[in-house]
Amino acid sequence: MALQRVLEPEIGESAEDANLYHAMDHTAVNQQFVDDLFSGGPVGPRVIDLGCGPGEIPILICRNADKLGLEVEVMGIDSDVDMLDIAKRELEIEGVIDRVTLQHADIKDLACFEDGLVHTAVSNTVAHHLAEPQLLLAAAKRLAGDAGRVFVRDLYRPADEATVEALIRAHADGEPPSAQQLYRQSLHAALTLEEVRAIVDDLGMDAASVKMTSDRHWTLDWRGTA
Repeated sequence: MALQRVLEPEIGESAEDANLYHAMDHTAVNQQFVDDLFSGGPVGPRVIDLGCGPGEIPILICRNADKLGLEVEVMGIDSDVDMLDIAKRELEIEGVIDRVTLQHADIKDLACFEDGLVHTAVSNTVAHHLAEPQLLLAAAKRLAGDAGRVFVRDLYRPADEATVEALIRAHADGEPPSAQQLYRQSLHAALTLEEVRAIVDDLGMDAASVKMTSDRHWTLDWRGTA
């Protein structure tokens, strides 16, 4: 029987949760996210990161833009003040605080931000934390506007427990048990490829723009036609 989606607590219920997440090694997957973002099409100059967490994606976007001689301004949105505190410190250390604006906001309700605010809306491994992930994708599309780009990546839910455990062994083997349990919960809370495509289709985006891009991730890369 296929695994049913089981929601997990949203990241950021305490400073301890934020520090545990920050201590996990996301370097390779975050760099791959940003590499794929830039190789797949135009980025910015105005970018919004929905669920920026400790700020790693905005930092990497700035680094990649520098290598390519591009100018970008990034807004990082997160509902967790502890994550944003970590992000502020990291931005200062990396020397990009002048190009990244941090905003405390609930990504499930971004009505205060205008349509077409940015050229590119991104989000990395946030959707599975939400009971209604369609709210995130809808917000990304609205903020990017009719001519913008939406680039969202998240975990996919495997078909069975054996695959869940195999993915944990493959990608979290060196992490402490608490981090492995977080990863296990995330895989159970993730969406299948079919579920994501159905949401994307309902929002008026091309379902074919959602593809499996690793053994555990799906990616939505959609551009408006205006």
